[in-house]
Amino acid sequence: MRLLLTTIQSGCIHNKLALKNMYSAVADSPADVSVKEYPEEMTVGEMYDDIVRGGYDLVYFHTNMRISSRIDSLAELVKKAVPVVNIIVGGMEVSFGTRRYMEEHPEVDFVFRGEGEMILFSFVKTLLTYQFDFANIRGLAYRDNGTIFVNEFPEPVDFDNIPFPYEREELSSRDEVYYQSFRGNPDRCAYSQVLPDRTIRTLPLGRVCSELRYFLIKEVKSVTFIEKWFNYDVDRAYKIWDYLISNDNGVTTFVFDINGDYLDDETIRLLSGAREGLFEFNMDIESTNAEALDAVGRKANIYQLMYNVSKLLQTSKVRINSYITAGLPYDTPQHFERTFNKAYGLGTATLNIRILRLRKGTLLREEADRFGYVYSTRPPYQVIANDFMTAPELIRIKDVAKITGLYTGTDAFSQSLDRIFRDTGARPYSFFSELADYVQRNGLTKKTGRMDDLYRILYAFAQRQYDSSNETLRLQVLMDVIHDDMEKSMSPEEVKKFDRKGWEL
Repeated sequence: MRLLLTTIQSGCIHNKLALKNMYSAVADSPADVSVKEYPEEMTVGEMYDDIVRGGYDLVYFHTNMRISSRIDSLAELVKKAVPVVNIIVGGMEVSFGTRRYMEEHPEVDFVFRGEGEMILFSFVKTLLTYQFDFANIRGLAYRDNGTIFVNEFPEPVDFDNIPFPYEREELSSRDEVYYQSFRGNPDRCAYSQVLPDRTIRTLPLGRVCSELRYFLIKEVKSVTFIEKWFNYDVDRAYKIWDYLISNDNGVTTFVFDINGDYLDDETIRLLSGAREGLFEFNMDIESTNAEALDAVGRKANIYQLMYNVSKLLQTSKVRINSYITAGLPYDTPQHFERTFNKAYGLGTATLNIRILRLRKGTLLREEADRFGYVYSTRPPYQVIANDFMTAPELIRIKDVAKITGLYTGTDAFSQSLDRIFRDTGARPYSFFSELADYVQRNGLTKKTGRMDDLYRILYAFAQRQYDSSNETLRLQVLMDVIHDDMEKSMSPEEVKKFDRKGWEL
């Protein structure tokens, strides 16, 4: 029996480990198991050709909302080409609304709902022993004589029984690896997708440190922890961070998704001793509107969070990426603007704007009518409007997100932006909003793909800002500051080329 476990690269960190963990569940079985993660740039036709050539009996596709349409197309083609092949689809995207999914996709023979390792183990076992006992495999959905059967969700996997996903893989210093130290989601907010059993299952601390030591010895480039709110258990997080600081190899970066509420003074003191580049934190601010946070069950103390982030930035070299969300209940454009300005003022390495998505299986999707949500019924289920923001207002925020992403996140424009804000008194959101309008109104969108043109656009737009604030005399100083930023982010040859062409767009 030949089984292929496959997916398409999508940037989803959970997909990075899914196939490795599932492979470990059946690696020692008599089945001939292969694993393939197809590059994102590969066409569906190319992937189809490769799968059909493989002559597999079963093909498992691990999906998510970013790649679901491509997976569906690929599965349909494979089934048409080889009708006898069994098509299996798994992942959170198909764990909810499973019956309807199978009704709409007749090419899919089986669906794995929830955590897939033990489902796959039991599924392969029943096939190899010719028992075909599908009805007693929790988490399995299947067809029998034209009828769809959807079994209840499986019991939570004993996470400590899942082998180290890299024990069969040789790592090098170029590798970017993904790691999970616990399962379960501490984030219980209404737009967070969770399985019915929310039990948090942690790996023993000794095992975690031992496996992290393997990454340190191999001097991998980075290790990204895929779990939400790594520091939900403050003492546990402290011990792991302390271990990494004490055993730092000088090259590996460790990336965590953390809750800023839980950063106490003792932890901040510990982190202040970490080398620059050792830690990178992704941190959700979401909104500074307490009513919005309360409506989605996000019991954040936003003032404590902002204080903790500020203190960590002041005392440590930890890189922090902050995230805010547009489209929350009770968040008007004015509320969002205040959130943006406060978050920008923290000075985190990046400020990322997300438009709310109402994913399958979330409470907020079930209560969409309560807040007047209009959203896409196709992945990624992005909010179009609600009772507090119109569609044009959300589109405007998308434009601000794009332009903010171009001009922040690196040091390429840091001095220039600071100078403009100081000279003109412009507020960050108003500035980026007007800059986005300027780019669109003047047909400059295509020019935003080149770094040299981004500098020209910034200077041309700043001229208007300085004129309106009667600060025209400071323009020459700004030009020098922009040029200084340019010299730090572009090669000497590129700077010379810029100087020859000049500042005109």
